Amino acid sequence: VNDPVDLRAMAQLALAAVAPAAQARSMDVGLLDSDAATVTGNAEAVRMLARNLLDNAIKYSPPGGQVDLQVRREGDHAVLTVEDSGPGIAPEHRERAMQRFVRVTADGAPGSGLGLAIVQAIAQSHGATVALDSSARLGGLRVTVRFAAAKP
Repeated sequence: VNDPVDLRAMAQLALAAVAPAAQARSMDVGLLDSDAATVTGNAEAVRMLARNLLDNAIKYSPPGGQVDLQVRREGDHAVLTVEDSGPGIAPEHRERAMQRFVRVTADGAPGSGLGLAIVQAIAQSHGATVALDSSARLGGLRVTVRFAAAKP
């Protein structure tokens, strides 16, 4: 599907979907000041990508933690970033964390290990890249998904 997709709107829908889980864990989850950005693809898949990133961030961050989502326009790219205050993923485990059925956790949090693999698959189908690194601001994981912005 090659429809124009409002990345910020999909991020907002994903945030609304995870709000109950965040509230149950007394977490501060929100959308930082974001740009309007349109990508080409499947709106439902893009929403699922954002939702999986948020689900993971909420699951692996401690109760009372913080998760921030942001959409930025950077030149010819639309960039979706999710940062959390959780334990993060050590650099040597980041590539493995993107594989199916692999969970890289210190605390044995429940899950299938499919979250980041699904994110990676959706990103690839949209010609986007996924990068895992440390969140300088929150101390946990920062996941950056870089899409080609749709041509106006």
